[in-house]
Amino acid sequence: KVIDLLTPLEKQDQGDLAIAYLLGTALLRDKQVARGQQIIDRILRDGDSAEARFLLGTAKVDAMEFNAAIEDFRKALELNPRLPDVYAFLGLAYKETGDMAAARADFQKELEQNPNDFESNLNLAVLLKQDQDFEGARKLLDRALHVRPGDPGVLYQLATIDLGTGKIDEARVRLEALVKASPEFVEAHISLATVYYRIKRKADGDREKALVQKLSAQKASAEQPAGQAKGKDQ
Repeated sequence: KVIDLLTPLEKQDQGDLAIAYLLGTALLRDKQVARGQQIIDRILRDGDSAEARFLLGTAKVDAMEFNAAIEDFRKALELNPRLPDVYAFLGLAYKETGDMAAARADFQKELEQNPNDFESNLNLAVLLKQDQDFEGARKLLDRALHVRPGDPGVLYQLATIDLGTGKIDEARVRLEALVKASPEFVEAHISLATVYYRIKRKADGDREKALVQKLSAQKASAEQPAGQAKGKDQ
C-alpha cells in the first residue's frame, strides 16, 4: 500500500527526500532491491544522511552482508539517534552474526522509542525464551500479536512456550489451529508431532511426521533447479 501510494507522488516530485526515504524503505522491505537502490542512490547524491545510511544497511541485510549493515546502521544512529527502526534492524544484524547480547540491547532500545515495533517484540521474545524467561517472552509476544493479529510466527512462539512450560494441551490446541491456518509451516508440524507423541497419540504423531517429510521433500524439489543452475554458472 505504501508503494502504491507513494510511487506517483515520487514521480511528481523527485526532490522530496521524505517521500523518497519512505518509498525506498517500502521497496526494500518488499524485496524490490533494484528499485529501492535507485532511490538510495538519489538520496546519497544529496550527501550523507541518517536516512541514506539506514536504507543502505537495510539493503545489505537483504543481501546477508550483516557486518557491513551494522556499520551503516551505527553511522545512521550517529547522525540521528532517534531515527525509527534503526535499532530494530541493528538488532537483527547482530542476531545474525551471533552477538545476542548486542542484539538484545538494540531491540530493547527500539522498544523504548516504539513499544509496538513488531520485529523487536518478536525477536527479543525469542531471546528471552532461550533464557527461560517465559513470562517476559509471553508479554512481548502478546504485544506483537496485538500489532499483527494472527501472525503465524508469533503464534508458533507462544505454542513453544506452552510446550516448554508443560502446558501440553494448550500447546496442542494452538498448534492444531496454526497448521490448519498455515498448512506448510513445517516447524509447527514438527512441534505438533512432538505433542502428539507426548500424549500417547502415536497415530496422529506419525501423520504429522509424514507431513513433515512430504513438505521437506517438496521444498527440496522446488529449490533443486535453482541450485543446479547456480552450480552450472559456477
